[in-house]
Amino acid sequence: MIAPASTGPAPGLLPSVRRLAARHPWLLLAGLLFAGLLAFLPAARAELTLDDYLHASMIDGTYPARRGPLDLYDFVGDAERAAMMERGMLPWWSHPRLRLRFLRPLPSALRWGEQRLFGRSPALPHLHSLLWWAAAVLAARRLFRRVLAPRPALFATAMFALSPAHALPIAWLANREALISLTLGTLGLTEYLRWQERGAARHALAAAALFALSMTGGEYALCLGGYVLALELLGAGRPLARRALGAALYGVPLALYLGVRAALGFGTRGSGFYLDPLQEPLAFLHVVPGRLAALIVQQWLTLDGDTIHDTSSPWLLVGLLGAGVALLAVPVRRTLGALPAAQRPRIVALFAGAQLALLPVLAVDPSPRVLGASLLGLAPTLALLLERAWFPAVLPERRGVAELSGLAALAVGFAQLVHGPVTAWLIGEHTRQTSVDFARHVAELRERMPDPDHTDLLVVRGFNSAFFMPFALAADGRPPRRWRVLATTGHVLSLRRGPRTLELVAPRDQSMFSWDLFRDMNATVREGEVFDTPGLRATILEVSPAGPRRVRFDFDRDLDAPGNLWVVENGKGEYPLAVLPQLGFGQPFEP
Repeated sequence: MIAPASTGPAPGLLPSVRRLAARHPWLLLAGLLFAGLLAFLPAARAELTLDDYLHASMIDGTYPARRGPLDLYDFVGDAERAAMMERGMLPWWSHPRLRLRFLRPLPSALRWGEQRLFGRSPALPHLHSLLWWAAAVLAARRLFRRVLAPRPALFATAMFALSPAHALPIAWLANREALISLTLGTLGLTEYLRWQERGAARHALAAAALFALSMTGGEYALCLGGYVLALELLGAGRPLARRALGAALYGVPLALYLGVRAALGFGTRGSGFYLDPLQEPLAFLHVVPGRLAALIVQQWLTLDGDTIHDTSSPWLLVGLLGAGVALLAVPVRRTLGALPAAQRPRIVALFAGAQLALLPVLAVDPSPRVLGASLLGLAPTLALLLERAWFPAVLPERRGVAELSGLAALAVGFAQLVHGPVTAWLIGEHTRQTSVDFARHVAELRERMPDPDHTDLLVVRGFNSAFFMPFALAADGRPPRRWRVLATTGHVLSLRRGPRTLELVAPRDQSMFSWDLFRDMNATVREGEVFDTPGLRATILEVSPAGPRRVRFDFDRDLDAPGNLWVVENGKGEYPLAVLPQLGFGQPFEP
């Protein structure tokens, strides 16, 4: 283990921090974990949300396709796509070859087991997620203490522990796989560093085993490969054979994982939300610049996904990135350059690995929830920046580069240690409130639909939650006989063209469907194109630059037939009954 050079504290600047860290390291860690519990308390109090309802239905055996304990993340495959289209689980505009299958056996088995043991209540499962978060923090602390002195290691641990990246994986049970892969992968990375230092076979075997276990948690484990690659490429002085062996400790488990994934047909296709670079390389490359810029800004400024998104103004992203580079480039370079020669290559490699760790998660819509692995390399560099600015061995004259470094440290400290925890709390609270409201609104709808087996649920206009709502209607997750979501736009005008025909018109600057989970938005839709699903034919009548804005729907039964329940989701997430217009008339539906 490399022992970083120590620095003396600045006179009068938090003089008790070093003594407290030296005498009571576990007390500081306990305080940090307690602060994290406060930050993530709203997240841990959330109800089931989004895919959680699909998982509950799979476990109860009421999902439209049969799933086992290891298959909860196998949402849509080739075998059952037609049946899901017929039931309406997939909307009419879904890509004809849509595939959403994720190889995540470990979190699947854990989620299956806890529902079998504790039922559908999310209280204990959220406690389970908190335990994985605590384990990830302890694993990160162990890693940071190998490469940093105690005080910057404490800073780095605090940045990691209180990051907004953990809020959604705690609040959203289906996203717990991020914490599982991160915990096991971090332990593997630490063993890998120990092998680099000591060359003991037991550390090499432990690293390979832990990397393999992290891959059973899902695709987030691929982010760890960026660190191994950077450490081997930047590891000056080691023989080529030694570097090849180091790469193999991660590469062999990766090859086995990718081989099993390909052999079993896992991966995504036809979705704009998920883009598998192995299946759709051109579509993936098309979104890389926007998603990468959004993730970098979210990572450094601890912003939530709604503030900075890949669809945000490119000028906004360029401006934020430019301001960040102007403020941080010189201080970060000087911080890394001032490190002892024995310590610098490893910190530089971790910093480079943090950037490489972003590449695998570009396959999914950008969000803070995918940034956990990149913090393993970013936090040490930022912690050293704080250490250099706040605890210098000699107080520099506060002008020029020293003044810039102080401002950069102040910005980083505020963003990571103040704004970050607040953002984590807000993300958790928003998710909790949204999940509570959703459960209440679904319960209200359930009272109007007492018999799902004999009801066709038709949503004139819904938003994202409408696609998960059918699995929440019954206590056992049993969806209605059939359900349809006709549009996901904001304002929509409905026109009654016949007893079985309804025409919907969206504003000229909007598309009839806006969520790209079920279809790559780059897959163009033409005027006159027809989408046939059992019981429903959708004909595109007009297309705007945003997408199809005028669609005619022809049903196989009268719109007013018994068993049809028409609803519309409003901006509050409620599902009031939709009053369809009379023949020859129209009816607008506001957001």
